[in-house]
Amino acid sequence: MKTLLNKWKLFQNEDSRFLLLTGLKFVGIFTFVALFVYYLVWIVASLNSVYFEARDLGKSIELREALTDSLLSVVVDKLPLGLVLLIMIFFAGVYFGKILLRPFEVIGNYSAKSSEGESVEYNPDLFSDYKLLTRFSEFFFRYLEECKKEKRLKDATIPPTFTRIHGPTFERVFFFHFLLLILIFTIITVFAVVYIIAELRSQLFTILLNTTGKAASEQASLFFLENQSFIFESIIWISVILMIISYLTLAFHLYGKVSGAIFAFFSTMRSFMKGNRNARVHLIGYAQIRPHGRAFNKYLDYIERLCENNENKGN
Repeated sequence: MKTLLNKWKLFQNEDSRFLLLTGLKFVGIFTFVALFVYYLVWIVASLNSVYFEARDLGKSIELREALTDSLLSVVVDKLPLGLVLLIMIFFAGVYFGKILLRPFEVIGNYSAKSSEGESVEYNPDLFSDYKLLTRFSEFFFRYLEECKKEKRLKDATIPPTFTRIHGPTFERVFFFHFLLLILIFTIITVFAVVYIIAELRSQLFTILLNTTGKAASEQASLFFLENQSFIFESIIWISVILMIISYLTLAFHLYGKVSGAIFAFFSTMRSFMKGNRNARVHLIGYAQIRPHGRAFNKYLDYIERLCENNENKGN
């Protein structure tokens, strides 16, 4: 019971809820495409049933029941494998969400430990960093370390590269890496969907041949069955295109969840260095990043108090 309560508290955190929702979004896209594929195959199965019934090549009730049971049997037989796949997709989504939050988490953890007076180094990740935020935050935290040593808020010169930035910038390098990972993940899930389609097609043709018997081997019926390969190829391409578009759209959607916060942190750091000691990060619409923003603001309060107390002693 205590373990369940702890897990429930875990998902009450803003960043944990973001990771949970991100994982569910990845699962939702795959589930939708899989159900859509199953629906298309069911339509093909219904057309086969109508065709053979119209030509009196099979008992209508027996054929319909056989087709329905065969398609359902594929779902039931592959259910354990499907659940494992969904769990893997969920954790892949959580991982992608973690990549987006990681730079803010590094800043938050560093700020929290520094606020407690711990000796800690700021080491942002090379792969999952945002170029603007990571480069300037390294410069900014070195500046704060110097202020801590001298116990005064000293003047600082900001490089011209950073003074010309007046709004959110698109992190091309980060997004390219992020998009590449999404595409690799999409290709893997596409293979899973193609496997599902192949299993459904195999089961469908097996039942048709077993139920209709020799009638299915007639030239017209055989031609009808063989040319359905084009239909299944079309279903595969539809599912592949739908999967790629959906996950690419999700990639842009997820990036939009952090893009504004990148500039918010950067502009606060720059403003603080320019002399605005009241500059703090205020995030609206970025609930998943607020815990790290609060830790960062707490560190700025700590630096400001430390320097002010030293100045008051000097006076």
